[in-house]
Amino acid sequence: MAEEHFVVVGNGPAGLEAATTLKDKAPAANVTVISRNRGSCYRPHLLPDFIAGKIPEAALYVCPTDAYQGKGVKLRTGQQVVGLDLKAHSVALDHKEIVRYTGLVIAAGGTPRIPEPLWVFQDLMLTLKTLEDAKVWREKLSRADSVLIMGGDLTSFALTRALLSLKKKVYFMLDKEAFWPLRCDRVMLEEAGHRLSRQGIEVFLDRRVKSIARLSNVACEVQLNGDKVKAGLIGAFFGLVPDVRFLVGSGLRIDRGILVDEYLNAGTSGVFATGDCAQIYHPGIRDYWVSIGYDNAVRLGRTAALNLLGGKVQVEAAQESIFDVQGIRVNTSWWMEF
Repeated sequence: MAEEHFVVVGNGPAGLEAATTLKDKAPAANVTVISRNRGSCYRPHLLPDFIAGKIPEAALYVCPTDAYQGKGVKLRTGQQVVGLDLKAHSVALDHKEIVRYTGLVIAAGGTPRIPEPLWVFQDLMLTLKTLEDAKVWREKLSRADSVLIMGGDLTSFALTRALLSLKKKVYFMLDKEAFWPLRCDRVMLEEAGHRLSRQGIEVFLDRRVKSIARLSNVACEVQLNGDKVKAGLIGAFFGLVPDVRFLVGSGLRIDRGILVDEYLNAGTSGVFATGDCAQIYHPGIRDYWVSIGYDNAVRLGRTAALNLLGGKVQVEAAQESIFDVQGIRVNTSWWMEF
């Protein structure tokens, strides 16, 4: 019998949990994690605390890179998966190598989303997805007194807390794109704005960016329809785009992410998807939903691994915790806790 080789694409919280669970439950199998990023897995939800100086960089890491070998997991960083062949049970890497698998977990995560009307201004905006992004924020905040946040995703609210702890003036622009992949109704938008305003944040609702101009190294001027804002830094927080372009033409079903059933199976034997890149079917609502947040990612990574090994563990998500807004569902309510 051929030796089992489980491949995990992605080294975020979901990917690492999937890999360590696979090795723990199937110690005789080979487990390989392939990541386009270099370095070890870290806790992205703690990046705002790192920016605020509340924790050191070392506290971000889940485990050092040399610990993977100790866990029996082969870590391949700086190598990007660019294709998937379901018939050949293999993935193609950017340097033309073909890696065969007997089981596959796709935990590729996502990349920051910038709405198309703002593309022309993206060089003047900061995002926050990686540790490198966080280091840029730390460096630039040392020279900035104010920040304009555009969007409203999970990370933006956490960063706003950090900015307030640093005594920075915060402006927050909320509109219908704020909670992507949700499309907010008016009630949700106003509730989010109210919670921000209670913290002394100047909130702009239903505004559009007309222009952004850099006044100096420490100041930008943003012209909105009806308002003008001067801020030292501008942050763009419009959710994540699932990093699934490498799967185009693979045969997997893709909408906003990889469509999977309630067991995280991607519709073909031995292939599972988990974390930010997956849209999960929920039998109770008879529709797909997306998962956001570190704890959810870890749980989903473990579930994908257990089911790849033959389990029948259904993803747990309380129906009442899944928000339904104009046909898009998500299992988080981060702004309600601000």
